[in-house]
Amino acid sequence: MKAPALANSRFPRLLAAFAALLLAFVTVPAPAEAAWVNPLPRPMRFAPLGEDSSFPAAFGKTLIAPNLNPIGANDWSCRPSSRHPNPVVLVHGTWENAYNNWNGLSPVLKHQGYCVYALNYGNSTGIPFLNGTGDMIESAHQLAPFVDRVLASSGAEKVDLVGHSQGGATARFYANKIGGAAKVDQVIGIAPSNHPTTLSGITELGKTLRLFGLAMDLLELVNMPAAQQQADKSPAPQSPFYQQLNDAGETVPGIDYTVIATQYDEVVTPWRQAYIVGGGSAVDNIHLQDVCGIDLSEHLSITYSKNVAQIVMNKLEPARQHRVWCYPQAPITGNMQLIG
Repeated sequence: MKAPALANSRFPRLLAAFAALLLAFVTVPAPAEAAWVNPLPRPMRFAPLGEDSSFPAAFGKTLIAPNLNPIGANDWSCRPSSRHPNPVVLVHGTWENAYNNWNGLSPVLKHQGYCVYALNYGNSTGIPFLNGTGDMIESAHQLAPFVDRVLASSGAEKVDLVGHSQGGATARFYANKIGGAAKVDQVIGIAPSNHPTTLSGITELGKTLRLFGLAMDLLELVNMPAAQQQADKSPAPQSPFYQQLNDAGETVPGIDYTVIATQYDEVVTPWRQAYIVGGGSAVDNIHLQDVCGIDLSEHLSITYSKNVAQIVMNKLEPARQHRVWCYPQAPITGNMQLIG
């Protein structure tokens, strides 16, 4: 039997149709005012076995070595590239430190070519590994000279601030209220305590049981004002920190703001308290589970989420957006390894 002619075969026509579709898919231009979205996920560094790539592992390390720099951070010889002109300053949260908060994200950003820096601040107790406990306004003032040092060392004009929990609010206070606006291009908050929190209802329960005042007195006794300041005191007035930060507007012109919040947050509660409202500034409030529904990150593990890392990289490089590949992330133990 004579074989059918190639021209009469379905295969060449299917192949041509597929090629045309693929060509259209990859060459259709984005609108002039929009950044092109790469359909491929961004290449990303995954932590090797043995690295402190989860919060529990990094926390355990800092019990004996509290002043470690996160991998990739605080290379004072680093010079920003034209592609990544802004150094990235990482600001840890309450009861955390630079290493245990950022040993997941810092090496990822360094691998991408960023100059990355992370400070320890707000130690009011003298416990070496327990930072972010001091007055939050004073902590914002500690961030200011660190940013100045980064700018002087790198020769950059501005930095991008990435803060977790209290660090997100502290970064915003510095940028909005004490002269940081001229030195900050954007503020990215990861589960930030941008407004007072009920701590999963604990503060409300304390008020009901008439124990709230006792709890606040205890925090004052152990010299941890940051925890006091972030607790929702309604109907009483909130702390001066939040009054100054939010009452006259939550943003300032010229800075872009991003909030990445998780619905599983057990510290910043209700979790939408992380969100901010913009005036004349660009604000992107992101619900993490809308980006990746199988990301179960809660407050502690969210900075070790591979999905959060991809969102942060897209924000730091808005002209080169990539598809976010959705990785499953476990609560508490979620890590920056390929699987975990």
